[in-house]
Amino acid sequence: MQERLRHLEVATAALITDASLDEVLHRVVQVAAQVIGSRYAAIGMAGPGGNALESFTTYGIDRALESTLGPPPSGHGILGLVMREARPIRLSDLTKHPDSRGFPPHHPVMRSFLGVPIVGRRGVLGNLYLTEKTNGDQFTDEDEDIAILLAAKTAAAVENARHHEESARLLEEVQQLHRARERFFAMVNHELRNALSAVYGWSEMLVRKRDPTTVPRAAFEVLDSARHAIGLIDDLLDLSRLDEDRLRPNIHEVEPTSMARRALTRVTPAADLKAITLQVAPTPKLPNCATDAGRVEQILVNLLSNAIKYAPEGSVVRITIAARAARVVYTVEDAGPGVPAGDEEKIFDIYVTKAGEESRGLGLGLPLSRRLARLLGGELRAMALPGQGGRFILEVPAISS
Repeated sequence: MQERLRHLEVATAALITDASLDEVLHRVVQVAAQVIGSRYAAIGMAGPGGNALESFTTYGIDRALESTLGPPPSGHGILGLVMREARPIRLSDLTKHPDSRGFPPHHPVMRSFLGVPIVGRRGVLGNLYLTEKTNGDQFTDEDEDIAILLAAKTAAAVENARHHEESARLLEEVQQLHRARERFFAMVNHELRNALSAVYGWSEMLVRKRDPTTVPRAAFEVLDSARHAIGLIDDLLDLSRLDEDRLRPNIHEVEPTSMARRALTRVTPAADLKAITLQVAPTPKLPNCATDAGRVEQILVNLLSNAIKYAPEGSVVRITIAARAARVVYTVEDAGPGVPAGDEEKIFDIYVTKAGEESRGLGLGLPLSRRLARLLGGELRAMALPGQGGRFILEVPAISS
């Protein structure tokens, strides 16, 4: 008995790691026949409801003979009895059992029989069958004990294989959804940009090439709205790439003040409309940054645009740049209402809305900016300073001297 158990352990050692259910079933019937000692072995896997077999895997019958036997068993007769009673059944001559249904033409002679259920965590998964004992007239108590042990190992291997197959199926579905989502965003980007390009282009011509005092305020509003819509499209695409881990920063050495000045230049038109003064105050001898200059400027433009939006007309929006603990720190300040106490984290949540603004949310700029900052190895946070205006702090990695 001990020798047979050792043989069983060695033969089934790789079962749990097999990802393919078909490979598991073929391996089990081979092991069963060799270790227990039978000419034929089979596994019938139960279908939905457990009343019939949905698959039948055999050992000992070659393909040529199998092709002459007709359709595989569906779970009637002795095979169905093992399934219904969910207990081991051992017979010296299965043809004499009252539940025997006989064999189809060309079927090999089978008399001695041992069948055990394969029971998993959620009930009977199927049955293991052995026929024609090779070194005796019938299967023994010891054979039955080994078959029960093998059935238990088979249950674990089958459930593991099904888990792998289900995981692979779900992964493929997720990948298909990602591909569909990517195509959708590409289509939205293309169509919306085409529609907005004319709006933006004509409104810019109205605003830029004429005396501002003669341009209707509506033209400025159209230009600003078109610019905002194009920025929103860019933010959506960036969020999509971040979600799919497809956004890769271009890290290189950058002088920190230059990024701030370029960001200020990009928001100057919006600041001019409100007579807001833009300032940058760098600390002397700043270390260079190890970062993606384009992404840092994108974050700063988002922060400056928000500051300009909420700052009073004629006020100042300021960027202060300093070095602290291997970081270059940008502080963007304005004289607006600032961030309410308790909302310092909520404003970075894309799904949070304010009372009365449930249909609008808080926008994409701040959530995207924080995710970009973290992608660059830095951080973005807000400070609640009642009565002192708005303040956002962006940190990016510095290059140590």
